[in-house]
Amino acid sequence: MKIATYNIWNDKAGMPLRFQQISDEIKKINADIICLQEVSDYEQHNNLALVCKYSYSHYQAQTGLSIMSKLPIYDMADFESGTMAYVKLNKKALLVINVHLPWESVFARERIIVDIVKRLSTQTNNITFLLGDFNSAADSSIHRFLTNQQSLLECDAYFYDLAEVSAEIMEVSVPATLNFRRNPRWGVVQPKNTIEINQRFDWIMLKNPYPLEFPELKQCSLFGTSISDKTGLAASDHYGVFAEIEI
Repeated sequence: MKIATYNIWNDKAGMPLRFQQISDEIKKINADIICLQEVSDYEQHNNLALVCKYSYSHYQAQTGLSIMSKLPIYDMADFESGTMAYVKLNKKALLVINVHLPWESVFARERIIVDIVKRLSTQTNNITFLLGDFNSAADSSIHRFLTNQQSLLECDAYFYDLAEVSAEIMEVSVPATLNFRRNPRWGVVQPKNTIEINQRFDWIMLKNPYPLEFPELKQCSLFGTSISDKTGLAASDHYGVFAEIEI
C-alpha cells in the first residue's frame, strides 16, 4: 500500500490554477491513503476528494486537515491539531493520524504530541501511522521523542521515521520538504529567503508494531516538486512525502 502526507499551502497565490496542480500531484502519486494539511474549507476538501477519486474521506476544520482514502474508513476522531481515522486493509485495521502542529510554540508542540501519544495507549489496532506537518526539524525534541531518543513530559514513544529508514537503505541524505532555495514561493510570491535553512518538517512515522510482524518498506520519497509554466509555482510551498509499504 502507499501512504502520503502533503501540506497544500492555504494561500491564494496561483489560484485557481494551482488547485489543478495540487490535484494533479495527488492523482499522480496515487496513494491509497493521503493526509493533507492547510485545506482551506469543506468545499476544497470535497472537491479534492471528488477530483482525485477518493471514496472515503474525513475533514477536520479546526486546523484544515483532510484524510482521504481509497480503503474504507470506519471510525474517526478529532482533537487539537490532529485527526485520526481507522482504515480497513483486507482483514487488518490501520490507524492513521494526521497532524499539523503549531509553528509558533515549541512548548505547544511538545504538549500536543505527548497528548496524541497518550491517546494511542487506548487504541487497539494492527498498524499505526502518524504523519503530517510537525513544524519541527529532524533534530528537534519532537523528532527525538517520537523516535525513542528521549522522553517528553514523562512520556515515551517508539516510532520509525520512514524517510530516515529509506535514506539509510539507499545510502543517501534525507531531502528537505520545505526548501527555501528551490521552491518559488520565495522569489515569486515573497522575496528570496537567504536566512532560514531548508527543513524537513513533513514526516511519515510508523509506530513500532512489536510483537506483530514488521511491515516491509519499499520506498519513501518526495513528490510535488514540479514547477508549473502557468503559475510559476510548485503546487505547494511544502513538498509532499509518500511511502510504499507492504503490510
